[in-house]
Amino acid sequence: MIQGGNMKNQWKIKMGILTLLAVVFMFSGDIRAAEGELGFFGGISEGESLPKIIEEFVPARKETKKVYQYKEMLFFGNKPVELTGTLTVSMNTDKLATTDAGSYPEEYLINIRNEKQNVSLDRRVRLTTSFRKQENPYSFQVIKDSKLTGWVETIKMGDKTLTLDQSTTTFSKSTAEDLTPGVNYYTTDVSYVATYLDEDKKPYYATMNGKITGFKQPWSKIESQVMELNINSPDHKFYRDVQIKPRLEANRSIYYESSDPFQISFSGTYNQRLERKATLAYEIRNEEPGLTSKEKANSISILPNNPIEKLLIPKKLEFLSGHWAEEDIKQLYSLGVYTEIPHSGMQYEAMSRGEFVKALCLAMNVDTSKYKNPNKKSPIIFGDVPWNHPLYPYIMAAYDIRMVDGTGGFFSIDTPITRQEAFAIYIRVIGLERLGVMTTLQTPFKDDADIAPWAKREILAGYKIGVIVGDNEGNVKPTQWFTKAESAAIINRLINYLRTEIGQGY
Repeated sequence: MIQGGNMKNQWKIKMGILTLLAVVFMFSGDIRAAEGELGFFGGISEGESLPKIIEEFVPARKETKKVYQYKEMLFFGNKPVELTGTLTVSMNTDKLATTDAGSYPEEYLINIRNEKQNVSLDRRVRLTTSFRKQENPYSFQVIKDSKLTGWVETIKMGDKTLTLDQSTTTFSKSTAEDLTPGVNYYTTDVSYVATYLDEDKKPYYATMNGKITGFKQPWSKIESQVMELNINSPDHKFYRDVQIKPRLEANRSIYYESSDPFQISFSGTYNQRLERKATLAYEIRNEEPGLTSKEKANSISILPNNPIEKLLIPKKLEFLSGHWAEEDIKQLYSLGVYTEIPHSGMQYEAMSRGEFVKALCLAMNVDTSKYKNPNKKSPIIFGDVPWNHPLYPYIMAAYDIRMVDGTGGFFSIDTPITRQEAFAIYIRVIGLERLGVMTTLQTPFKDDADIAPWAKREILAGYKIGVIVGDNEGNVKPTQWFTKAESAAIINRLINYLRTEIGQGY
């Protein structure tokens, strides 16, 4: 229980707790789904690498057309053939950021070849995607529906040519995105029935039904597709039933590199590796005696170069030597998440609510540029966060999505954050509080009675996914203040979870 000196102070603190939790729900900012990097035709691309930290300070030029290395398996013909080339995606989604409903064009241009087997595929698909946004208390959803406006495709296999008949071809794509404070989750259903004609106007019908799931956030992204492809001809001379599983994943890993030579001003540096890979597994499920087992079920991949980025040198932290949180604090300084001037004993100091929100803003790459140069005319939302407060840009950037009513209220910016507050934020940032839906009003921790009702669902969700654990006696100590060392540990744990563990099951 948080103690206050009088009723007015208690009211301020209570408002600060609720406001803190609500403000964290705004962290998703301009995160966009990765949907589209693989296309929707059963192939894989190298996709985009996650952004480097330096791009937060020197933004890369925004491009509406992107060219990726691309591979696809062609299942027409006697045997499956691997084709390699490029996927060009043209898409301008600016309207998504400025309007609640509208539409934008998409185009997918695929040019792939297998020179050895004299096989090629050229495909151009144009879509018009309509969207609408729905704001929820702690996130918002985007619903998209795509209409086919053009599809031109030619497949050449030696002397044989197949041409898509657009007049009898249909395509459907519908997407739901859930933009939570830190993670954008999405699911897409895609289907098409395409008619291909050979030189003699003999038709081949290709039917595809697919399910796509994925997420994107600053530390990793995954898109996983399951496509069911059926190809047949009316004379029943050709039939093939294939399951295709394209997958793209990327993350930002970190590792330490000791300095050499000895006579240098720093002992080592942390490096960040931007890793990604794309894989495609397929299985032909109908009986085809002419195919070997490897031809019936196999996989291909794209392994692009993984660039490395040097991080800030963690200096003046010798006083942490031997401390249990030494590595966590050093990593957060290297990542630019901890920014205060290091000083002996800081690891034992209480972490304030304002400092914790700033660290989360930096960890989740929240855009604060709008409030870079505040002045007396800048808006004031919280009574204890004036325009000249050093944490003003972070609190205001978090508030900007308008998910909290704070006018005339207080943020309690300098009040130490408790464990249950931090744990609740931790789970709500990743949008997984639904995993803590309770049949009983009790968590598995021995000190469950000390947990505030508003934090129980999030703490239970964290327990279920293994990121919130009790001490050796099974207590979670919900009302204790977090030190800066403990805060570093849970923020780094959040980052590590977002790097790898969140992708389990995709």
